[in-house]
Amino acid sequence: MNTTTRRITATTAGLAGIAAAAGIGLLGAGAANAGTMPVTHPGEPSVAMTITNHTDKVEHLISSGTSGNGVWVNGPKQTLGPGASETITAVAPQGSKLAVNVAYKIGVGGPTATYEVLNSQSNTNVGTSGISGPGASHYWMAHNFSSHFPATNVGFDQW
Repeated sequence: MNTTTRRITATTAGLAGIAAAAGIGLLGAGAANAGTMPVTHPGEPSVAMTITNHTDKVEHLISSGTSGNGVWVNGPKQTLGPGASETITAVAPQGSKLAVNVAYKIGVGGPTATYEVLNSQSNTNVGTSGISGPGASHYWMAHNFSSHFPATNVGFDQW
């Protein structure tokens, strides 16, 4: 094999390696879910909550929190624009349950959209999720669980 052939072969192999690494990275993009988050022991509760704002209003964060030794992996955004989605993730290191709560104001003076997930071995539910306050009747919210304890994934759609 001459020098030119070796360079072409090495370049081709290098590009193939870069393409493979990029492909792996692309497969992981957007794959945030409770089953892939860092845990410190098997059975540790985790939550991945995907919120989609189907309204024509910007949602403004007014509060957020976790309980049951919960910590944010990816906390909520300060604003969620019309048509936008975000995935909020949390884990409870050494915990046996996890509650995640996020509240957004719909528009400047609209009602409050509350997104809550309670995740424990005995019960996984959406707690006090809903829309409340002035003008709440103009909006509605739906949810869908794709998995339950310990790695809970839920999607919220708000119109």
